[in-house]
Amino acid sequence: MKKIVAIVLLASFVPAQLVAWGPKGHQIVGDIARSRLTPTTQKNLELLLGSTDLASIANWADEVRPQRPEAYGWHFVDIPKDAAGYSAERDCFRPDPKHENTLTDHHNCVVDRIEMFSQVLGDPRASREQRLEALKWVVHFIGDLHQPLHAIDEARGGNDLKIVEFGSTQCGKYECNLHWAWDSDILEHTGYSEAEYVGRLNKLIERQHLEAQAGGTVTDWANESHNEARAIVNQKPAVVDDAYYRANIDLINRRLALAGLRLAAVLNKTLGNIPTATLKQDLEMRSHAM
Repeated sequence: MKKIVAIVLLASFVPAQLVAWGPKGHQIVGDIARSRLTPTTQKNLELLLGSTDLASIANWADEVRPQRPEAYGWHFVDIPKDAAGYSAERDCFRPDPKHENTLTDHHNCVVDRIEMFSQVLGDPRASREQRLEALKWVVHFIGDLHQPLHAIDEARGGNDLKIVEFGSTQCGKYECNLHWAWDSDILEHTGYSEAEYVGRLNKLIERQHLEAQAGGTVTDWANESHNEARAIVNQKPAVVDDAYYRANIDLINRRLALAGLRLAAVLNKTLGNIPTATLKQDLEMRSHAM
Protein backbone atom coordinates (compact mmCIF):
# COMPACT_ATOMS: atom_id res chain seq x y z
CA MET A 1 0.00 0.00 0.00
CA LYS A 2 2.81 2.45 0.87
CA LYS A 3 4.44 1.80 -2.50
CA ILE A 4 1.17 2.51 -4.35
CA VAL A 5 0.69 5.77 -2.44
CA ALA A 6 4.25 6.83 -3.25
CA ILE A 7 3.71 6.21 -6.96
CA VAL A 8 0.45 8.19 -6.96
CA LEU A 9 2.06 11.11 -5.13
CA LEU A 10 5.01 11.17 -7.48
CA ALA A 11 2.71 11.17 -10.51
CA SER A 12 0.73 14.06 -9.00
CA PHE A 13 3.69 16.38 -8.47
CA VAL A 14 5.93 15.67 -11.46
CA PRO A 15 4.85 16.70 -14.98
CA ALA A 16 4.57 13.75 -17.34
CA GLN A 17 7.30 15.07 -19.67
CA LEU A 18 9.76 14.52 -16.83
CA VAL A 19 8.83 11.02 -15.79
CA ALA A 20 10.08 8.35 -18.16
CA TRP A 21 8.89 4.83 -17.39
CA GLY A 22 7.38 5.75 -14.04
CA PRO A 23 8.94 4.58 -10.75
CA LYS A 24 8.76 0.86 -11.54
CA GLY A 25 10.37 1.26 -14.97
CA HIS A 26 13.35 3.14 -13.60
CA GLN A 27 13.81 0.57 -10.84
CA ILE A 28 13.72 -2.22 -13.43
CA VAL A 29 16.51 -0.50 -15.37
CA GLY A 30 18.59 -0.33 -12.19
CA ASP A 31 17.91 -4.01 -11.45
CA ILE A 32 18.95 -5.10 -14.96
CA ALA A 33 22.20 -3.13 -14.64
CA ARG A 34 23.04 -4.37 -11.15
CA SER A 35 23.42 -8.00 -12.20
CA ARG A 36 25.91 -7.04 -14.95
CA LEU A 37 28.42 -4.98 -13.00
CA THR A 38 32.03 -6.07 -12.72
CA PRO A 39 33.35 -6.94 -9.24
CA THR A 40 35.33 -3.68 -9.13
CA THR A 41 32.29 -1.63 -10.11
CA GLN A 42 30.22 -3.35 -7.43
CA LYS A 43 32.81 -2.63 -4.74
CA ASN A 44 33.14 0.99 -5.80
CA LEU A 45 29.36 1.43 -5.78
CA GLU A 46 29.33 0.11 -2.22
CA LEU A 47 31.80 2.85 -1.25
CA LEU A 48 29.37 5.44 -2.63
CA LEU A 49 26.02 3.88 -1.76
CA GLY A 50 26.67 1.61 1.20
CA SER A 51 23.99 -1.08 1.24
CA THR A 52 21.71 0.89 -1.10
CA ASP A 53 21.27 -0.52 -4.62
CA LEU A 54 20.77 1.13 -8.01
CA ALA A 55 17.01 0.57 -8.07
CA SER A 56 16.56 2.50 -4.83
CA ILE A 57 18.19 5.64 -6.27
CA ALA A 58 16.70 5.33 -9.76
CA ASN A 59 13.88 7.83 -9.11
CA TRP A 60 15.87 10.39 -7.10
CA ALA A 61 16.12 12.72 -10.11
CA ASP A 62 12.32 12.99 -10.26
CA GLU A 63 11.89 13.23 -6.51
CA VAL A 64 14.19 16.28 -6.22
CA ARG A 65 12.64 18.14 -9.15
CA PRO A 66 10.98 20.82 -6.97
CA GLN A 67 14.36 21.62 -5.42
CA ARG A 68 16.30 21.47 -8.69
CA PRO A 69 14.48 23.63 -11.25
CA GLU A 70 17.66 23.95 -13.31
CA ALA A 71 17.29 20.25 -14.20
CA TYR A 72 13.86 20.61 -15.86
CA GLY A 73 15.19 20.06 -19.39
CA TRP A 74 17.83 17.48 -18.52
CA HIS A 75 15.36 14.58 -18.60
CA PHE A 76 14.64 14.67 -22.33
CA VAL A 77 15.91 15.95 -25.68
CA ASP A 78 13.55 17.73 -28.06
CA ILE A 79 14.78 16.50 -31.44
CA PRO A 80 12.53 17.86 -34.22
CA LYS A 81 10.34 15.12 -35.66
CA ASP A 82 11.64 15.39 -39.21
CA ALA A 83 15.29 15.86 -38.26
CA ALA A 84 17.77 13.21 -39.36
CA GLY A 85 19.05 12.89 -35.81
CA TYR A 86 20.40 14.64 -32.73
CA SER A 87 22.24 17.95 -32.99
CA ALA A 88 23.83 19.29 -29.80
CA GLU A 89 23.79 22.89 -31.04
CA ARG A 90 20.13 22.75 -32.02
CA ASP A 91 18.68 20.40 -29.42
CA CYS A 92 20.59 21.15 -26.21
CA PHE A 93 20.11 24.92 -26.09
CA ARG A 94 16.47 25.98 -26.19
CA PRO A 95 15.96 29.24 -24.29
CA ASP A 96 12.53 29.46 -22.67
CA PRO A 97 11.47 32.49 -20.58
CA LYS A 98 9.39 30.17 -18.37
CA HIS A 99 12.58 28.43 -17.27
CA GLU A 100 15.25 30.97 -16.47
CA ASN A 101 18.12 28.48 -16.45
CA THR A 102 17.52 27.67 -20.13
CA LEU A 103 18.70 31.15 -21.12
CA THR A 104 22.30 30.23 -20.33
CA ASP A 105 22.42 26.43 -20.19
CA HIS A 106 23.94 25.12 -23.42
CA HIS A 107 23.80 21.55 -22.11
CA ASN A 108 20.09 21.55 -21.37
CA CYS A 109 19.21 18.05 -22.54
CA VAL A 110 19.54 14.45 -21.45
CA VAL A 111 22.25 13.59 -24.00
CA ASP A 112 24.78 16.14 -22.78
CA ARG A 113 23.92 15.54 -19.13
CA ILE A 114 24.55 11.79 -19.34
CA GLU A 115 27.94 12.49 -20.86
CA MET A 116 28.81 15.19 -18.34
CA PHE A 117 27.79 13.23 -15.25
CA SER A 118 29.51 10.09 -16.57
CA GLN A 119 32.73 12.09 -16.69
CA VAL A 120 32.27 13.09 -13.05
CA LEU A 121 31.94 9.40 -12.07
CA GLY A 122 35.35 8.67 -13.53
CA ASP A 123 37.05 11.89 -12.43
CA PRO A 124 39.72 11.24 -9.76
CA ARG A 125 39.33 14.85 -8.54
CA ALA A 126 35.61 14.47 -7.80
CA SER A 127 34.48 14.27 -4.18
CA ARG A 128 32.23 11.53 -2.83
CA GLU A 129 29.28 13.94 -2.86
CA GLN A 130 29.92 14.91 -6.47
CA ARG A 131 30.27 11.30 -7.58
CA LEU A 132 27.17 10.19 -5.66
CA GLU A 133 24.99 12.88 -7.19
CA ALA A 134 26.40 12.20 -10.65
CA LEU A 135 25.58 8.52 -10.15
CA LYS A 136 21.97 9.33 -9.29
CA TRP A 137 21.58 11.48 -12.39
CA VAL A 138 23.20 8.90 -14.68
CA VAL A 139 21.08 6.00 -13.41
CA HIS A 140 17.90 7.97 -14.01
CA PHE A 141 18.81 9.73 -17.25
CA ILE A 142 19.87 6.60 -19.11
CA GLY A 143 16.42 5.26 -18.34
CA ASP A 144 14.85 8.52 -19.52
CA LEU A 145 16.68 8.48 -22.83
CA HIS A 146 15.46 5.00 -23.71
CA GLN A 147 11.80 6.02 -23.48
CA PRO A 148 11.25 6.94 -27.16
CA LEU A 149 8.98 9.93 -26.49
CA HIS A 150 11.76 11.60 -24.47
CA ALA A 151 13.64 12.12 -27.74
CA ILE A 152 11.18 14.05 -29.90
CA ASP A 153 9.66 17.53 -29.77
CA GLU A 154 6.42 16.67 -31.58
CA ALA A 155 3.40 17.54 -29.41
CA ARG A 156 5.79 18.00 -26.47
CA GLY A 157 6.90 14.40 -26.67
CA GLY A 158 3.31 13.21 -27.06
CA ASN A 159 2.02 15.09 -24.00
CA ASP A 160 -0.37 17.07 -26.18
CA LEU A 161 -1.77 13.98 -27.93
CA LYS A 162 -4.86 13.24 -25.83
CA ILE A 163 -6.12 9.67 -25.89
CA VAL A 164 -8.66 7.25 -24.47
CA GLU A 165 -6.61 4.87 -22.37
CA PHE A 166 -8.07 1.46 -21.58
CA GLY A 167 -11.57 2.98 -21.71
CA SER A 168 -10.91 6.21 -19.81
CA THR A 169 -10.09 9.77 -20.83
CA GLN A 170 -8.87 10.65 -17.33
CA CYS A 171 -5.57 9.39 -15.90
CA GLY A 172 -5.43 10.49 -12.28
CA LYS A 173 -5.92 14.25 -12.14
CA TYR A 174 -4.95 14.77 -15.81
CA GLU A 175 -6.37 13.93 -19.20
CA CYS A 176 -4.79 10.77 -20.57
CA ASN A 177 -2.07 11.45 -23.13
CA LEU A 178 0.24 9.37 -25.28
CA HIS A 179 3.40 10.31 -23.40
CA TRP A 180 2.08 9.15 -20.04
CA ALA A 181 0.81 5.91 -21.56
CA TRP A 182 4.33 5.12 -22.78
CA ASP A 183 5.94 6.32 -19.56
CA SER A 184 3.99 4.14 -17.22
CA ASP A 185 0.54 2.83 -17.99
CA ILE A 186 1.34 0.38 -20.80
CA LEU A 187 4.10 -1.09 -18.64
CA GLU A 188 1.79 -1.32 -15.62
CA HIS A 189 -0.87 -2.99 -17.79
CA THR A 190 1.31 -6.12 -17.84
CA GLY A 191 0.38 -6.74 -14.21
CA TYR A 192 3.90 -7.98 -13.43
CA SER A 193 5.71 -7.09 -10.24
CA GLU A 194 9.16 -5.50 -10.47
CA ALA A 195 10.87 -8.83 -9.78
CA GLU A 196 8.73 -10.67 -12.35
CA TYR A 197 9.45 -8.01 -14.93
CA VAL A 198 13.21 -8.20 -14.35
CA GLY A 199 13.10 -11.98 -14.72
CA ARG A 200 11.26 -11.72 -18.02
CA LEU A 201 13.62 -9.07 -19.37
CA ASN A 202 16.66 -11.15 -18.45
CA LYS A 203 15.19 -13.99 -20.54
CA LEU A 204 14.54 -11.51 -23.38
CA ILE A 205 18.14 -10.30 -23.24
CA GLU A 206 19.41 -13.86 -23.50
CA ARG A 207 16.94 -14.87 -26.21
CA GLN A 208 17.61 -11.85 -28.45
CA HIS A 209 21.34 -11.55 -27.62
CA LEU A 210 20.86 -7.94 -26.59
CA GLU A 211 24.19 -7.88 -24.72
CA ALA A 212 25.76 -7.30 -28.14
CA GLN A 213 23.94 -3.94 -28.31
CA ALA A 214 25.09 -2.64 -24.94
CA GLY A 215 27.68 -0.37 -26.54
CA GLY A 216 27.36 2.72 -28.69
CA THR A 217 27.39 6.39 -27.81
CA VAL A 218 24.77 8.42 -25.99
CA THR A 219 24.02 10.11 -29.32
CA ASP A 220 23.42 6.68 -30.87
CA TRP A 221 20.90 5.89 -28.13
CA ALA A 222 19.15 9.23 -28.62
CA ASN A 223 18.84 8.62 -32.34
CA GLU A 224 17.41 5.15 -31.73
CA SER A 225 14.74 6.58 -29.45
CA HIS A 226 14.03 9.40 -31.89
CA ASN A 227 13.48 7.04 -34.80
CA GLU A 228 11.09 4.94 -32.75
CA ALA A 229 9.30 8.04 -31.47
CA ARG A 230 8.65 9.24 -35.02
CA ALA A 231 6.71 6.08 -35.80
CA ILE A 232 4.81 6.33 -32.50
CA VAL A 233 3.64 9.93 -32.95
CA ASN A 234 2.95 9.51 -36.67
CA GLN A 235 0.32 6.89 -35.79
CA LYS A 236 -1.53 9.49 -33.69
CA PRO A 237 -3.55 6.81 -31.92
CA ALA A 238 -6.79 8.04 -30.42
CA VAL A 239 -7.08 4.94 -28.27
CA VAL A 240 -4.60 2.94 -26.21
CA ASP A 241 -6.34 -0.39 -25.69
CA ASP A 242 -5.38 -4.06 -25.48
CA ALA A 243 -4.63 -4.19 -29.20
CA TYR A 244 -2.29 -1.18 -28.91
CA TYR A 245 -0.71 -2.75 -25.82
CA ARG A 246 0.00 -6.00 -27.64
CA ALA A 247 1.44 -4.14 -30.63
CA ASN A 248 3.87 -2.05 -28.55
CA ILE A 249 4.80 -3.88 -25.34
CA ASP A 250 7.68 -5.70 -27.06
CA LEU A 251 9.30 -2.37 -27.96
CA ILE A 252 8.88 -1.10 -24.41
CA ASN A 253 10.47 -4.27 -23.05
CA ARG A 254 13.38 -3.99 -25.46
CA ARG A 255 14.03 -0.35 -24.53
CA LEU A 256 13.97 -1.15 -20.80
CA ALA A 257 16.37 -4.04 -21.33
CA LEU A 258 18.78 -1.96 -23.42
CA ALA A 259 18.68 0.86 -20.87
CA GLY A 260 19.75 -1.54 -18.13
CA LEU A 261 22.51 -3.07 -20.24
CA ARG A 262 23.86 0.31 -21.25
CA LEU A 263 23.71 1.68 -17.72
CA ALA A 264 25.86 -1.26 -16.63
CA ALA A 265 28.29 -0.55 -19.48
CA VAL A 266 28.63 3.12 -18.47
CA LEU A 267 29.20 2.27 -14.81
CA ASN A 268 31.74 -0.44 -15.67
CA LYS A 269 33.58 1.99 -17.94
CA THR A 270 33.72 4.79 -15.36
CA LEU A 271 33.64 3.48 -11.80
CA GLY A 272 34.87 0.06 -12.91
CA ASN A 273 38.15 1.48 -14.17
CA ILE A 274 39.16 2.81 -10.76
CA PRO A 275 40.89 0.37 -8.36
CA THR A 276 38.76 0.15 -5.22
CA ALA A 277 41.71 0.83 -2.92
CA THR A 278 42.52 3.97 -4.90
CA LEU A 279 38.93 5.21 -4.81
CA LYS A 280 38.65 4.53 -1.08
CA GLN A 281 41.87 6.39 -0.34
CA ASP A 282 40.87 9.27 -2.59
CA LEU A 283 37.44 9.61 -0.97
CA GLU A 284 38.94 9.48 2.53
CA MET A 285 41.53 12.15 1.70
CA ARG A 286 38.87 14.46 0.28
CA SER A 287 36.64 13.85 3.28
CA HIS A 288 39.39 14.79 5.73
CA ALA A 289 40.25 17.87 3.64
CA MET A 290 36.69 19.13 4.08
